[in-house]
Amino acid sequence: MDSWVNILTAVAPPFLLLFIGGVARRKDWLGREADRTMSRFVVYVLYPCFILYHVLGSETPVGAKEAWTAALFGFCSIAVGFLIARLVAKLCRIKGREIPAFCFCSGIFNYGFFAIPIAALFFGNDLVVKIILFNLGVEVAIWTVGILLLTSSRLKLSKILNPPLISVLIAISLQMVGGKALLPQYAWEVLSMIGNCSIPMALMIIGASFYDLFKGFRPSPTYRVEVGAFLTRGLLVPALFICYALYGWIPHYASWLVEVLIVQAAMPAGVFALVVVKSYGEDTETGLRVIMSTMLISVVSIPTWLWAGIKLISND
Repeated sequence: MDSWVNILTAVAPPFLLLFIGGVARRKDWLGREADRTMSRFVVYVLYPCFILYHVLGSETPVGAKEAWTAALFGFCSIAVGFLIARLVAKLCRIKGREIPAFCFCSGIFNYGFFAIPIAALFFGNDLVVKIILFNLGVEVAIWTVGILLLTSSRLKLSKILNPPLISVLIAISLQMVGGKALLPQYAWEVLSMIGNCSIPMALMIIGASFYDLFKGFRPSPTYRVEVGAFLTRGLLVPALFICYALYGWIPHYASWLVEVLIVQAAMPAGVFALVVVKSYGEDTETGLRVIMSTMLISVVSIPTWLWAGIKLISND
């Protein structure tokens, strides 16, 4: 699976799920009134079950040292993304109220519902657990550094303790005292069935939201926000991540971080960032422009950066 066309075909399922969600919204099979409840159901029930299922069921359990290293790399990856986004904002002359929303949305990659199925496809299910632990640090960075960048003053540390993060901590704790063996077989089967629904359901809900957002999409004057988003998420951050994966310091006990960084390098801006921007009363129009432009180019950018990353590590 080393040709660009083969990789493009391989990453098609997440895009197809987005498309199905968009069609469902257009036909009113997935109504707007369901967005809030369905999203909360994914975050509070489906995704936590997915995390528990994969962490407890992993054939190669991750130790505490590896877990904290993965989280640290996740935190730093988001912090670096914010820094590059801020530099690009200055370069592209993004000004005033646009700056916080641009930096926040451009700095956050689609670290979960897109990255996880792609990681499993190219590097196996074992990498899913590593991505989950990496995302632990991502969540902390978003709700600390990211919120300070977005609002300057309205940091709420309680936001860090969200259901996915709590699920990771519970899963790691259970893994240390017995893991999967603690659960009866019927409970494990239920956990499996619920968890396996999470990513397909989430992607279809996102696709439905995209359908609504796309109808109201208007580009920025001189396309400065869209160009800035492409430079950040489609060029500079991916190139930096892959270069670091090849030549940067990575602990020998966490060599799989190379693969994690390659997967995350290819990701577009995270859709969830727009929800945060809106909830804090910031510039949602700029956030929408960032997310829509990076999602549109991701049809090409995801297979391109994956192809480049896989090719480079295989030749290293």
